[in-house]
Amino acid sequence: MQPIPVAIAVLTMIGPAAACAVEFYQGYAYADGYEPWLYRESHWLYTRDGVQQRLVIYSCPDGAAFVRKHVDTGPGEAIPDIDLIDGRAGYREGVQSLNGRREVFTQAAAGAPVRRALLPAPAPPNAVIDAGFDAFVRQHWDALNCAGISPVAFLVPSELHYLNFSARVLRGEHGADGELRWFRLSLANWYGFALPHIDVAYDRTSQQLRVYSGVSNIRDGRGNNLNVTIRFPATERRDNVNLAEIDRAAATLLNG
Repeated sequence: MQPIPVAIAVLTMIGPAAACAVEFYQGYAYADGYEPWLYRESHWLYTRDGVQQRLVIYSCPDGAAFVRKHVDTGPGEAIPDIDLIDGRAGYREGVQSLNGRREVFTQAAAGAPVRRALLPAPAPPNAVIDAGFDAFVRQHWDALNCAGISPVAFLVPSELHYLNFSARVLRGEHGADGELRWFRLSLANWYGFALPHIDVAYDRTSQQLRVYSGVSNIRDGRGNNLNVTIRFPATERRDNVNLAEIDRAAATLLNG
């Protein structure tokens, strides 16, 4: 059975009058957790017209960007709209809201057919889409640290629908960045043991993501999803980001 990518793109510029930057942080992805790092994730969190947004730029070690993702939490913090585009071959995936309906889509490469499917309305209980898992963890922190939550309806764009996962606490750990809590997201079905799981570590005090370990939605040159460990150092976070910085990031050419 093939691994199912479940990891956790801006198409227009962000106008200075429409957005207010609040936070920036970066993560570094490693193969099997070892040096050197493969790519960097740069996240800008801000609000636009009162709605929380996230811009993510994925770049190579030489600094050249190759993937851009935009997250719009208008439909809900845990079930945002997503638009991801990989500039190398034109791969796209995401979720969009149109005329009161929501659809998931994926495109294998530029010029390839776009596969689409309508999402159920309302969303299933405990639904999660992409980076919305961050909000889900914060919203259910106490439950995750006790009995866990199952099922968690996690959207898998390549499958064009939600799959049922379970989320539970693994362990506590004292890391270089402070006290961490590790959680595991795995398929809730009986065959879930045969498929890759995702482990994430959050700071116990700030509830900020520190480590992600599992299948990524970033692909290698053969189109296979990478299995990575992404570390988000506390030293790579800063607030009060200049709005012009977000404008420049949104306009970054995907030539990596």
